[in-house]
Amino acid sequence: MVQSSSYVACSLLQKERIIMRLVSMESSPNPLSGATTNRGIVVREETRRKQVVSAILLVIVLFQLIQLPGAILMHSFMAIGTVLLGLALCGVAMIFNQFGRVTVVSLLLILVVDLGCGLMLLTSPMGLDVGDLPVFDVLLISELIAVSLLPAVSVFPVALSNILFILAVLALMPRTPALNMMLASDMAYNTIIQPVSLQIVVAVVSYIWVRSALRAIARADRAEEIAQLQRREAELLRLEAERTRQLDMGSEHLLQVLVRAANGDRTARANLPPDNLLWRVGNGLNLLLTRLRRASQTEYEMQQLREANAQLTQRAYETKMASQQPVRTSPLYPNQAGGSGINKERV
Repeated sequence: MVQSSSYVACSLLQKERIIMRLVSMESSPNPLSGATTNRGIVVREETRRKQVVSAILLVIVLFQLIQLPGAILMHSFMAIGTVLLGLALCGVAMIFNQFGRVTVVSLLLILVVDLGCGLMLLTSPMGLDVGDLPVFDVLLISELIAVSLLPAVSVFPVALSNILFILAVLALMPRTPALNMMLASDMAYNTIIQPVSLQIVVAVVSYIWVRSALRAIARADRAEEIAQLQRREAELLRLEAERTRQLDMGSEHLLQVLVRAANGDRTARANLPPDNLLWRVGNGLNLLLTRLRRASQTEYEMQQLREANAQLTQRAYETKMASQQPVRTSPLYPNQAGGSGINKERV
């Protein structure tokens, strides 16, 4: 039991060391990375949000364009103004979306939906009618926009504002007799609770769904990050093995060249490929051997010059000594020199 627990502890410690090593590699600059992994995740998330915003903007603009002919046929300046205001806000949201201001765009889209529904209900000429109750369900779009583009918890303030708006409209707006009859009957509770409960259910369900999706995306991002770190670690190990191989091969080759040069081989030169780590060392060694060869050649020539100079000096000395020796006369002819002098005088 103790051995198994110690084994588990050692395994956890080893995994922790590996993770810390990977984290340190991630935090340190690396030429293989280019851009860091976290930066890539952030950019990918921003791109995703911009795409979602663009799709929602397109849907809302199409919805406003569909509503425009109906507003014109109704000859209602309030309805036409509501549609045009919604299109103007969508245009402003598009401009902010080009600059990456997703939060501002999300708030503008929520404002477009809520403002359109509010003006549609508040400008009803006959007051609030039974046929206007389904308009409350359109407010769910603002919750979906909030939970998709803003932090997930922001769906609850939006849902609360929608509920307060529904209750205020039902309580304060003028109502048609048909709606008053419905509210006075047994259907009053269902009439009020249905849009309110729908706001709550959609808010809770969308929040849970988005939180689960975000956690799944975070796990996928972590898995991708770990995979990238593992690939980077494998690449570093491969480069380290290649570097070690080049160092071993280059050092062995340089050692052989030095041994040949030490044994008197003046033609020994290092011949390493340019991609080898010791290529510059090999070039320096070749330069050194070339200079040593030149120095040896110069020393040999100087030795030859010294020997020739010594021989010439010896010959000059012998010639000088030979010219300084006196002329010796033979004892058999003692007057040979004088006779020659007499002869010279006679002549």
